[in-house]
Amino acid sequence: KDGQLLFPVMWIYVSPGFSVDKIYQKMLEAATGKPSSEFSNLDTLQMRLEAELIDKRFLLVLDDIWHEKDAIAQDKLNQLLSPLKVGKKGSKVLVTTRFKDVAMSLGSQRIIPVPNFNEEDFFNLFMHYALDDAVSLDGQERETFHTIGREIARKLKGSPLAARIVGARLGKHLDATVWTRVGDQHLLTDTMGVLWWSYQHLNVQVRRCFAYCSMFPQGYEFKRDELVDLWTSEGFIKTTDSAEQMDVVCQSYFDELVSCSFLQPKDIFGSKNKWFTMHDLLHELAAMVAGTDCFRVESGDMKEIPPDVRHLFIRSNDQTKFAEKICKLKKLRTLILITTFGGLGITIEELEAMLKKLKKLRVVHVDVQGQMVSIPGCICELKHLRFLRIHSPLSEKVHLPKKLDTAYHLQILELSGVGVLHFSNVQNMSHLINLRDIRNSGFVFPNSDVPGFPGIGELKSLRELSDFRVRKDKGYELKQLKSINHLRGRLRISGLESVQSKEEALEAKLTDKKYLSSLSLEWSQSSPEQHSCPPELQVEILEGLCPPSQLTELEIQQYNGLRCPSWMSSENQNGLFMNLQDLQLCRCYNLEHLPEIGELFVSLRWLKLVGFPKLKRMPRLPGTLENLHIQQCKALVMTSSEDVNMIRSLFVETATQIEPSLNITATEVVEIDRFAGEQPDRFEKILCDIFGRCGSLPGELIRGHIREEDYSELTLPATVVDRLIISYCFVTNTVLHRCLTGSANLVSLNLRCLPFLTEIPSEVMESMAKLSDLSIEDCIQFTHLEGLNNLSRLQHLTIAKCPNLRALGEDEKVRSLNGLAIDDIPLVPQLLSREGCSSVWSLRIDESEQLRGGDILEQLTSLISLDFSCCSWDRLPENLVNLTSLENLRLDYCKKIQSLPELPASLQSFEVEDCDALFMKSCQKAGDQNCQKIAHVPVKRFSS
Repeated sequence: KDGQLLFPVMWIYVSPGFSVDKIYQKMLEAATGKPSSEFSNLDTLQMRLEAELIDKRFLLVLDDIWHEKDAIAQDKLNQLLSPLKVGKKGSKVLVTTRFKDVAMSLGSQRIIPVPNFNEEDFFNLFMHYALDDAVSLDGQERETFHTIGREIARKLKGSPLAARIVGARLGKHLDATVWTRVGDQHLLTDTMGVLWWSYQHLNVQVRRCFAYCSMFPQGYEFKRDELVDLWTSEGFIKTTDSAEQMDVVCQSYFDELVSCSFLQPKDIFGSKNKWFTMHDLLHELAAMVAGTDCFRVESGDMKEIPPDVRHLFIRSNDQTKFAEKICKLKKLRTLILITTFGGLGITIEELEAMLKKLKKLRVVHVDVQGQMVSIPGCICELKHLRFLRIHSPLSEKVHLPKKLDTAYHLQILELSGVGVLHFSNVQNMSHLINLRDIRNSGFVFPNSDVPGFPGIGELKSLRELSDFRVRKDKGYELKQLKSINHLRGRLRISGLESVQSKEEALEAKLTDKKYLSSLSLEWSQSSPEQHSCPPELQVEILEGLCPPSQLTELEIQQYNGLRCPSWMSSENQNGLFMNLQDLQLCRCYNLEHLPEIGELFVSLRWLKLVGFPKLKRMPRLPGTLENLHIQQCKALVMTSSEDVNMIRSLFVETATQIEPSLNITATEVVEIDRFAGEQPDRFEKILCDIFGRCGSLPGELIRGHIREEDYSELTLPATVVDRLIISYCFVTNTVLHRCLTGSANLVSLNLRCLPFLTEIPSEVMESMAKLSDLSIEDCIQFTHLEGLNNLSRLQHLTIAKCPNLRALGEDEKVRSLNGLAIDDIPLVPQLLSREGCSSVWSLRIDESEQLRGGDILEQLTSLISLDFSCCSWDRLPENLVNLTSLENLRLDYCKKIQSLPELPASLQSFEVEDCDALFMKSCQKAGDQNCQKIAHVPVKRFSS
């Protein structure tokens, strides 16, 4: 990995009963280093994964695969490997398993039995865990512990987990007597005995926290803060001290489980102290001590839920089948219902029925299907409720119940996926004095017409408040933040045009918010108050909003002051920004000078400047800077290559002038990713998006298009470009040929809204041997598509809104094509009948009349996923039943369809979105013909 011989490196834990989409998601995240939650279906995940791995020599480790004999499990294993075929020769897949049959079934070239540790190596491992932190021991003491430790290590019989558990425990007690007593324990002779011995040494309250973890599946990735919140909500944390001390106790419990290796940190996106997992044997121990108090159900499980269960976790593709059973669990305190990929959550009615029956609930975390208008009012009758999280991705506006202020013990309120949350019904939110977190993952915290709730300053325990909007009305003033000093994470303060003076700004006491890591300060450009707030007053207000010293991210938006505040000057900051890594300054139209960024922000890694029309010079940048984004800075001139010497990612847009010494050839709109550290003129990857929106690029308009010589500098460096987007500009065939001279390494090409483009030049098609993804959209003069034969690795082809495309090259073949998206272009039948299209397994059809009969579809014998969008048909093709490989069928905005044909038995999911309301209702009504035709489909989803 260090020598880049294998890249990317993906290490994936494969839990028992794994789902393919979850593993794909983890693989994609490991390959890109970015979250992949925005990809909503299995086909998209597979295509993105293939695009990421194509022509790369990667290493994939599938860790701890379990032996499952049924055919479905074997199919899942085979499906796991299918996206890997696009990798470069020399790529490796390493599987770890306890079962030889698993390795054999995956076609292993070589099985390597893992040998036992030799005695000396195992002893060194054990002592590493036991004495690694004992720096104060002298030579004689260390020798004593080595002598006793050697006897203990022999009893552990080579178990690495036992070495870690016992070693970590003994490392806390550097007393030879204690070590000798431990060495006499008979429990140490087997691994489970070791785990039991260590468990008995845990604090009683910590034991409860550990046992609670058994409710989650094996391999579950715990987030530190979320797990601690659940423990607190359950009452496992016992302290009579303040809320601040409660947090300290919570963290100490968690840290104890980590220090004795009951929880192990996992590196996800570089966050080693945020995510944790539990070893399978420790999970078994937790389940053993929890008994029937904790129970989980996973997809496919048919286990009976114990009637006396207290903490229940269910992960399933259809939560509705458990609703009736759950209502009978009178002792239930924790209810967590997670819906698997593409599955159905519970309905609002089922949720309400549960809440009315289960009076002892402290934790409610559920996924809801359909639109939710308001949270059920019966939630207010749960007097023990501490934790409420509802995921409702289809809800635009959700009202909180009127009597929510009576839920005095509520600590955490989270609604995810919601558009806007309304507080207007609640009588007095300030009564919720125990409320610690109002989480808004996925919803826009109240906008201008729903401005939060008055008196939020009374909620002194509040830890999370992502958005605070200032108003002149009573209860919405900036001083409401004065006493809320436990805020952590990110805080966005908007509506600053409503602040009248520096003194008013000082009342927020931002410097006291010592747990904040990210702060955003925003004026509203479109607000009438903004125009009545003179620049000098804005300077004074910003002076009063000096941030706390521990910030890692700072953003200032729409600031119209003439100068930066004094706390951003090198004379007055006194190490204020020592920890700042991300600085974003946007639309500061009056600023002509920036602070001395290189001196002030010594840890800065990301700098974004947008909308500085008067800024002419860039100050010296810190050597730590990795990402620089400059946009709408027309007067700015960048002159020194030293300024970008260490930058990996550079974005420069809209006439920013870059001196030749920087060796950047494209000066109009260019985004450069992974900028080489040693030589700024050498790139590993370039994404070039030419926006040219009628005048945003320099140059005289001649006969409706920009002069071709204005593009002469856009030739891309040969051998390094792998993704290219050209959109919204007047590029001709000749210009395209010139731009793509260095296109030999292109993997993805997207041509969008190019009204003068008629074809892709044949020389370009011949040069793109590595292209796997080609998209041509909104090119109204595009008439010829020739040279597909040359694209031997083409896997995904999109053609849309090209009404004049009528010619396809003779004898064109697309042997490697997997995914195809088309609309009503004239050559649809010609394209689908070409050799190679039979391998297409994903097809999206938009607004097409030519496929109404469906005869051509029968030629697509490998089709797995079929998506009809915006079709004006009154019915689907009758011969869909003949597509015997079809697993996923989706209808989107097909308003005229009223009935379904017979569908293939292979179908696994059926999704309908924004179609006729009566048709959607009939598909869900038992006994209706449409409902009967999809009765065999496991996953069904309907939304409007």
